[in-house]
Amino acid sequence: MDRNRIKERLELALRPAEKQPTLEEVLEQVSRHGVLRGPVDWVFPAWMLYVEYATQKIAETFQLSEEEKRQLLHFRETLKQVLLKTWMQTKEKVTILRKADGMYRIEGGRVYAPDGTWIYIGGNVPHLRIHGVTAETYFPDVLRLPLERLELLQLGWRASDEGEKGGRPYMGTTQPWQVFAWTATRYGALRIDTNSVVLTREGASVTIRITARSWRQRWSKAEAIDLAAGHLRRGEWAPVLTMWLGDGDVARKEVLHGNYKIVIATKEPWRLSNSISAGKALVARGKEAFTRLREAVGVYSELLDLLRAHKWIYIKLATDDGFRAAYKLNRKRNIDVLRETYRLNNGEISTEQFSEADIPRKNAVAVAGVVMYLELVSGRGGSLVAKYYTRDLGKALAIAGRLESAGLRPNVKRSGPKYAVYIATADLMRLAEQDGEIRKVIALYLAEKVKNGTPRQKEIAEKILKRNPFFFHTS
Repeated sequence: MDRNRIKERLELALRPAEKQPTLEEVLEQVSRHGVLRGPVDWVFPAWMLYVEYATQKIAETFQLSEEEKRQLLHFRETLKQVLLKTWMQTKEKVTILRKADGMYRIEGGRVYAPDGTWIYIGGNVPHLRIHGVTAETYFPDVLRLPLERLELLQLGWRASDEGEKGGRPYMGTTQPWQVFAWTATRYGALRIDTNSVVLTREGASVTIRITARSWRQRWSKAEAIDLAAGHLRRGEWAPVLTMWLGDGDVARKEVLHGNYKIVIATKEPWRLSNSISAGKALVARGKEAFTRLREAVGVYSELLDLLRAHKWIYIKLATDDGFRAAYKLNRKRNIDVLRETYRLNNGEISTEQFSEADIPRKNAVAVAGVVMYLELVSGRGGSLVAKYYTRDLGKALAIAGRLESAGLRPNVKRSGPKYAVYIATADLMRLAEQDGEIRKVIALYLAEKVKNGTPRQKEIAEKILKRNPFFFHTS
C-alpha cells in the first residue's frame, strides 16, 4: 500500500462525524451488511448504541430473573467500557500517524511514526494493534435450551467462526450482532478484549474478541464440520444454521430473484457437502431448505429477530413471502445506500464536472460526457448495460449525479476494489433511439456478440435486436 493510500485511510478514520449515529442508521447497517464502519468518532458510538439496543431488547423478550438481569446489564456496561477504551486508543494512534505524514518510515509491513506508533499494512487492509484493553464479565442463559439442543448450535459455530484459545472457545468478530448471537450459546463467565481496528475504504471497523471461560472446547474444526455434516444427513439442521451464521455466503439479490442456495465458505468444502469452488460448499438448494433452517432453532430465532442479523434476514427473505414483499417495497437502491455512507464519511458529494474524453474502444459510448463501456449481463432474462469504473466512490457518485441530470436512472455498486456506475437496458435503448452515434455503437456491439460471442451472449444479443427494430435502420 502506497503512502497516499495510507494517508487516505487515516484521514477517513479521523474525519469528524457530522452527527451522532441514530439507532435507525445503526440497525440499517447491521441488517444490511452485518458490520459497522465509518469515522472513528462515529463507529464506536454506533457500536455502543447497538449494545444498548440489543441488551434492552433481550431483557424485554426473554424471561430473566433479577440476577440474570444484573448479569446482562454488567455485560452491557463492560462491553461499552471496552469499546470506549478502544475508541480512545484508536483515535490517539491514528492522530499520531496522520500528523507524522512525510516523517514516518515503512519497515517489515508496518508504517512507523517517529515516536514508534505503528500501523500494519502487510495484509489486504491496514490495521492498528490495540493493547491492554480487556475485561471480564458474565452473560446469562437467556435461551434456556436443553444441553443437547444447545450443543447443536455450539457445533455449528465451532465449524465456522469459533476458535480455540487455551482450551476455551472464543469468537472474534467485527459484527455486533454476532457478539450476542454467539455469546448466547456460550453463556457464563467471559473475557472480552479488542486486539485490532481495521481501516477500510468505508472507515474504521473494530474487532471484538470474547473467550467463553465457562466452557471447554470439545471439537477441532474438522471434527465440528464432520459432525455438522452428519447431523444434516440425518435431517438435523441446527448446526448448519449457526455454521451459516458464521460463514454463510450472502447473496441477497439471488434469493430475491428466487434462486435459493445455501452456500457456506469453508477451507475443506468436501467435508460438508458438494464443493462448488476451492473454498465454498453448496449445502442445499430450494426454498424448503431455507424453511428447514428457519424451523431448526426454536427460541434462538427470537434472538436473531431482535438482533436484526443480516444473515437471518436473508433466511426470512427466502421463507416468508410477506416479509419479502415488504422488503422489496421498502428497500433502498445501492446508489442511495452508498450516498448515505459517503455523506456520513466524507460530507457532501462533489459537483465536479467531467469533460468528455476520447472513446478508446469500439464498445464504448459517451453518455452525458461520460465514457461508458457496454456489457451483456446474463442474469435472469439477460440485459445490456453501460458501465463506468472507478476506485473513488466520490467520483462514482458525482458521475451518477451527472447522468441523473441528463434524465437517466443510474445505479452504483461495488465491483471488487472498484465502484461500477451503470445504466440499464431501458435507458440505453432510449438513448439509442435519440442518438445515432450511440445507436450505431450498440448495434455493432450486439452484432459482434451474435457472430462471435458465447451461446448465452448470442441469445441475449439476438433478443435485444429483435425487440428494438430501430437498430436495423442504423446507417
